[in-house]
Amino acid sequence: MTAQPLTPIFSTLIETTPFDLLGHLGLHRLIDDGRVLNFSRGEIVAHCHERAENMWVVLEGEVKCSLISVSGTEKIIQIATRGAMFGEEAALLGRPQLFTAQATRDSTVLLIRSHALRSAMTESSAFANAMTLRLSSAMYELIENLQMCLQGTSTQRVAHYLSRLAPPSAERCEVQLETNKQNIAAQLNLTPETLSRVLSRFTRDGMIRPQGRRGLMLDKLSMLRSCAAG
Repeated sequence: MTAQPLTPIFSTLIETTPFDLLGHLGLHRLIDDGRVLNFSRGEIVAHCHERAENMWVVLEGEVKCSLISVSGTEKIIQIATRGAMFGEEAALLGRPQLFTAQATRDSTVLLIRSHALRSAMTESSAFANAMTLRLSSAMYELIENLQMCLQGTSTQRVAHYLSRLAPPSAERCEVQLETNKQNIAAQLNLTPETLSRVLSRFTRDGMIRPQGRRGLMLDKLSMLRSCAAG
C-alpha cells in the first residue's frame, strides 16, 4: 500500500455523484483530512472487525467486500469498481467493519474520514439526502440478493444478475460484467462450474452472446426476466 497526494483527485470527485452536490468548498472540507492509497492486487484494504473510522471511494481498480466463514467459505456482498463507495454504514455508526475489503486488481482508493462525512451531511441537505438514498438502495439490493440466493434456482440467480445490468425497458443491450466469473459466482452463492453451465445454456438458447473478455450482448431480455421470475 502506498499513499499519493489528494490534489489530482479533486477534479474527478467534483464530477462524481453525490460529491458534485457539495461544491468546491464543501468537497475540499470533506477530503481535506483524507488520503489516496494505492493497493496491489490481493492486498487487504479494510479488515473485518476493525473499528470503522472512515469510508472508501474506489478511484481506479476493483475491491471486493466479502464475509468469510470459519471454514474459509467466502460470500461476496459487493464488488466496488470506479466511483463506487463502501464502508459508509459502519463509518456513520462508529461501529466495527463487518466485512473484509480486498483489492482484486491494482487499485487506487480514497479514504474519507467518518467525522468529515458526518460534517458534510450536516452542512448539505442535498448531499445528506443523496447519501440516504444511496444507503437505502444498497440495503434493498442486499436484501434482494439474499432473497434470490435463498429462494432462487441457479438459473433464476444468473438471469436476475444479468437482467439487472440492463435498463429496465430494454429488450436488447450490450453490457460489461462487473467482475470476473469467479467473483460473480461467489456473489450468487454458486460454484464457478454451475455459473458457466447456466451461461452456456443461455447462449445456446439465444438469450446472450459473449462479447470479448467481460462483454455480453443480452439479446432476449424479456426471456431473461422471465427466467429470473421463475
